[in-house]
Amino acid sequence: MMMIPRGLCSGLIAGVILLGGCGHVTNVNMCGDGSNGGAAGCEYKYEADKTYRFSPKAGSDTLVIVTLSGGGIRAAALSFGTLQALGLIEGPNGNTLLDQVDMISSVSGGSVTAAWYALHGRAGLAHEGENGKLWQFLHHNWNYDLAWKATNPVTLARYAFSPYGRGDVLADFFSANLFADATYADVFKLYKTGTAQPYVMLNATDLGHQSIFPFTQGRFDLLCSDLLQYRVADAVAASANYPLVFSSTNLQNYSGCAAQQSDSWNNHGPPKWLAYYSKYDSETTQARQSYGLSQLRAARQAQDYLRSPALGDQDKFVHLLDGGVGDNLGVRSTLAIEDDPARVPGLYVRLSTNDRPSGYENIRRILYVVVNARTRDPAGIDRSEGAPGEIETAFRMVDTLLDNSTLADQDFLIAELEATANQGTNGTSSVPDVKPFLSFKSEAQARAKATQRNLEFYVVSVDFEMIPDKKCRDHYWSLGTNWGLDTKDIDGLVDISKVILSRSTDLKNFYKSYESAGVQPPSLLKSPLSFKDVCPAQ
Repeated sequence: MMMIPRGLCSGLIAGVILLGGCGHVTNVNMCGDGSNGGAAGCEYKYEADKTYRFSPKAGSDTLVIVTLSGGGIRAAALSFGTLQALGLIEGPNGNTLLDQVDMISSVSGGSVTAAWYALHGRAGLAHEGENGKLWQFLHHNWNYDLAWKATNPVTLARYAFSPYGRGDVLADFFSANLFADATYADVFKLYKTGTAQPYVMLNATDLGHQSIFPFTQGRFDLLCSDLLQYRVADAVAASANYPLVFSSTNLQNYSGCAAQQSDSWNNHGPPKWLAYYSKYDSETTQARQSYGLSQLRAARQAQDYLRSPALGDQDKFVHLLDGGVGDNLGVRSTLAIEDDPARVPGLYVRLSTNDRPSGYENIRRILYVVVNARTRDPAGIDRSEGAPGEIETAFRMVDTLLDNSTLADQDFLIAELEATANQGTNGTSSVPDVKPFLSFKSEAQARAKATQRNLEFYVVSVDFEMIPDKKCRDHYWSLGTNWGLDTKDIDGLVDISKVILSRSTDLKNFYKSYESAGVQPPSLLKSPLSFKDVCPAQ
């Protein structure tokens, strides 16, 4: 979740909301410039080496996933500090815990830090030089820069006489001040060559489908679009463009292009797994078990994207807003991972079966580090008897939706991990070459298998709730969701994540799980800091 100060927002909304609602298409056709459905003879882009696909660290028995929430620069700073802290904790298999992170998923403000890490890796956590640009970005107050960029006369003229929209303002802001013109080609180059580099997913919200939109090649395949050519700044803007303040980031759906007519598309693309779900369109098919409902929903949505725009039976564009609207923790796309276009989306179907796909065979533990920069005003509008104004009410409605969904998403994460850890299967696949699908022979067998715990899972929260002192907790809760905070607060946000992790009982329990395997767990982060050090003077 991200915005600029409320006072500035009032003028911005009142002055330009009617002018700046357009926005241009930010993606390209997989086959070229998109004209006439793509170049003739274009083949589906399938990489046998799985350059674009997620794969757990080779040989590891633990899947480590970090999710970074929304919350403007507050979230970006808390995320930065968490990554730094993980780099100071010895990993269970050597090196540091940061080196063993398999995946980072983010929304809104957290996507700024995630995208920077995707491009620069651990070197990007520096405080000086070129790799220190994020640290310097966090310590600059961008509120008025961004407000001027959105409302200066030149920009207002562009709103009125070109497709330039308020979402483009945010993308250009990120490009000018942090990411330049880096693309996903740069992201995947580091992921492919850096053994310690995690798979990074930025997430926006697809308004038309009312669902999370992850920036993965698997999702772009459905649009017949090339993620490699997509600007990182545009993805961050799509993930962070707060409703009402910024307009949507727009993608064109090129579905039906020449690449989707090729044999490689049918053999290695989404049709490989979608074919299984087509049987549920038959009235004679029995209802699918509830644990597979999320995959069925994913299949329905994929089919919506794939209907040919040329036939006029499908939306030709995708409109993306702040990822926090759909999931302000960034956890859902990790559970419904859709990295491989030929494989059914979801960690559940990959880890809860005995017949796991390549790369997942050794996983016995799942560790989630969930960074939650949720805000709340302990008093807020309740200090006044008068009714809040229309703009304040609109922002409160959005904030309430985001904050409540954040709490629900953490509960959802734990429920899904519990189901994955406890669910057993007969280890077979009901569809050739598309693994894994769950297929119980009977309900009784399902209940029996559920008692066999195949996985252990741990959820470690970096959350202001963990601050024991109420005044300190209220201070961090009440920090504004904008792009400029006092430097002392930025430093406090970076450091408080280290204190929270050093005290985390859940993280200690994760390390204790290695003792039964004869592995001596390393000591946790020995931070010289305490909550007293990172709380403002009372």
